[in-house]
Amino acid sequence: MTGSSARAHLDRYENRLLLVLTLGGAVAALDAQSMFYLGGFVADSLRLNNSQIGLVSSIVLVAWSISGYAVGKLSDRTGRRKSWLVGAFLLFAVCSFLTGLAASFAMLLGARLLIGLAEGPVIPLSQSIMIESSSPHRRGFNMGVVQNFGAQLVGSLLGPILVVRIATAISWQAAFFLTGIPALLVILLIACCVKEYPPDRTIAIHSERPTGLGTLGLLRVRNVRLCALIACCVVAWYFILLAFLPLYCVRVLGLSAVDMSYVMSAAGAAGVLSALIVPALSDRLGRKVVMAVFTLGGIAAPLAPLFVGNEPAALIGFVFVGCMALGTVPLIMATVPLESVSPRDASSATGLVMGLGQIAGGFCGPMLGGLLADQWSLSVPLWIAAIAAVLAALLCARLSETAPRVALSNPTKLSHSENPTRTEVSP
Repeated sequence: MTGSSARAHLDRYENRLLLVLTLGGAVAALDAQSMFYLGGFVADSLRLNNSQIGLVSSIVLVAWSISGYAVGKLSDRTGRRKSWLVGAFLLFAVCSFLTGLAASFAMLLGARLLIGLAEGPVIPLSQSIMIESSSPHRRGFNMGVVQNFGAQLVGSLLGPILVVRIATAISWQAAFFLTGIPALLVILLIACCVKEYPPDRTIAIHSERPTGLGTLGLLRVRNVRLCALIACCVVAWYFILLAFLPLYCVRVLGLSAVDMSYVMSAAGAAGVLSALIVPALSDRLGRKVVMAVFTLGGIAAPLAPLFVGNEPAALIGFVFVGCMALGTVPLIMATVPLESVSPRDASSATGLVMGLGQIAGGFCGPMLGGLLADQWSLSVPLWIAAIAAVLAALLCARLSETAPRVALSNPTKLSHSENPTRTEVSP
């Protein structure tokens, strides 16, 4: 095979893999976020109170965090990603169906716990597979699309319309039955299109770097430690917005439910666009500066309702601009950690960063915001979200650069322990 034909072969597989894994992320996000949109239907049907609905939604994040790290570590030890990913989607399809069968709070809680366990490994495994087959010059773009593009397009932008329409026309149970069906298609695509490479296909950054690091060993890696802290801030920022921006718009600003839905849809639209733009910019300009700029811009979303007032058009614009920070999520949770550790620690590093971010940011962040909102006012959680965005930007500024193009052009700026160059080995 000539050099040009070999390159074309790799490009075709890289693009095919990108499509399959992006579809997988979209399917997982649709179910994960459906409970937010169908909470009212479920509460009325099963006679649940607000605390029970909150617990059902949050238990997914906790289980997601635990299984993401645990399965990621197992896949690192065995060197097998594809089989674990197929198993995750199979369990996900079954448990989504079980959610629709739930006839009590206990059954619903158990089904959502299993859903979290099934969905947790999807992103760490997908990103580990993607980085093994990505060209260095488009690594950030590929990983951004895998984690965010499908998830935001289907989960945040189209998901609310789709599942609410099904729940209204048929039932909320039918909505969960149908969200599990696409997972079966994803299983077939993974089985047919994804290759299983040995874990040493991608050569480590430094040959002397130890592999098989434990949790404490991973946290000793500067970029992994910083990304875990950044993830806590960014996830808290986003979930506080999801939980309290709609309430603030309706209860404080007096917007109609329709106008509020337009404001929130701006976040989904920004998530879709930023999934393409932000990682691609990081490939060219560097991870560090792009992450710092966009996370700092995230303050626009929570501060807009506090200062702009009840002007829907202005709110939509500021929320859209602020939520472009969502494009940094795959860089924080996958690209930078994966570029900072040995390939044998790839899924473990991603699962650890994502898990800590989901628990501290996604679970504890909204809980703290709710307690302070009850004590003071609904403006307090929005201020917390703004502070979280600023802290994330400051932490991003302390990262060691890992983008191959930028890092190689500025070798003197790299620390000896975290030179992010990788050598790609052709299959």
